[in-house]
Amino acid sequence: MNYYAHTAVSSDGKPDQNLANWQLLPTHLRNVAELAKRFADPLGLGDEAWLAGLLHDLGKYAARFQARLHDNSIHGINHWAAGTAHAGETLKQLAVAFAVDGHHTGIPALDGSESLKQTVKRRADQKAWQEWTGCVETILELLDRQRESDGIQLPSLPLHAVNDRFAEALRTRMLFSCLVDADFLDTEAHFKPQAATQRVSQGLDPERALTLLQDHLAAKSADGEVNQRRRHLLSDCLTAAGKPPGLFTLTAPTGSGKTLRDSANNVSPIMGMRLNRRDWRRRP
Repeated sequence: MNYYAHTAVSSDGKPDQNLANWQLLPTHLRNVAELAKRFADPLGLGDEAWLAGLLHDLGKYAARFQARLHDNSIHGINHWAAGTAHAGETLKQLAVAFAVDGHHTGIPALDGSESLKQTVKRRADQKAWQEWTGCVETILELLDRQRESDGIQLPSLPLHAVNDRFAEALRTRMLFSCLVDADFLDTEAHFKPQAATQRVSQGLDPERALTLLQDHLAAKSADGEVNQRRRHLLSDCLTAAGKPPGLFTLTAPTGSGKTLRDSANNVSPIMGMRLNRRDWRRRP
């Protein structure tokens, strides 16, 4: 039996009923896993991103979800809770569980009525689980379909010790971002292949960007106490950049030069990001 992740749309914008044009579920899962891993590898999160990609749509193996692809009147299906519960409870991969649970609705809280713990807890009661997901299958049944029908084997990852809660929160958000980007991009490539081809971007040239930034700052006035303090802050940042990679804080008041703007009062393309009064950033 074939399991599908997405339907298709014909050139006139109407639903395409030709199943040959629909996206197979294992194709989508593997595509998302590969993309997410590529995004996450520089962050040291590649293995977890691969696992998250394979689990994020586990609930789509349910019969009711497959029926929904043929009948839009079917509603109330949670297709991400199964992967969430399996990652969090069985595999003990909490960062993966948070990413999977939030890939459509945003990262959940750890505690509360709509929290990660509550999703995992519902697994123990099959009736509550069916009401929560809208499907009758157990997680084990969904995993069996994924493995036996589509040949997907989930990787076995070592447990990750959490020694720094702040660092783990940042780590989880980066993993979440990698998964969401991968999911959206692969879905777009299926439904809008022409739009997907326009997402080719130039590679970064950090040395040239740094030169442009330094030239831009050097051209600014050095007169007055405020400008002198701005230059001192810049010097401190450049000195800190020579340290080993890690997490750093930048605490400075409004007007100290944390945010660069161009002549149109937009955030500078050189920086590519807006800095708040207190920012954590990881050195490339």
